[in-house]
Amino acid sequence: MTPEQQAGLQAVALHQTAADGTWVGYWLKRHQDHEGLDPLRLAGKLGLTMENFVLLALCRTPRANQFQNDVGAICRRTGVREIDLVRILRQEQNIEKLHQAGPASKRGWLMAASDRPPDSGDLPPAAEGSND
Repeated sequence: MTPEQQAGLQAVALHQTAADGTWVGYWLKRHQDHEGLDPLRLAGKLGLTMENFVLLALCRTPRANQFQNDVGAICRRTGVREIDLVRILRQEQNIEKLHQAGPASKRGWLMAASDRPPDSGDLPPAAEGSND
């Protein structure tokens, strides 16, 4: 296989896995987009060859109930460090959950920021006993 053919196959694998959250490639692509990285730069950041980066993308996303075991198996097979893989997966999964939840209600934020009604006249706990 020529280097051009290998690069073409790698590009197809990365493209295909980026479209489906059941593959680690989906989370890698989201991370690339958020961080402004191309696959080669992210592979380098993770200390992986392109071959192992593609292999990582082709792994199934770790199951919630077997997360540590699945992450360990993926890391042993691809050579990525566990801390790096977990950081990317959790970061991107949390960002996706925030986007799915939609915009936060401003009223909810204001209510959560106050422990007492605004007309109570009492000083907030941090200001009581303050000598400013």
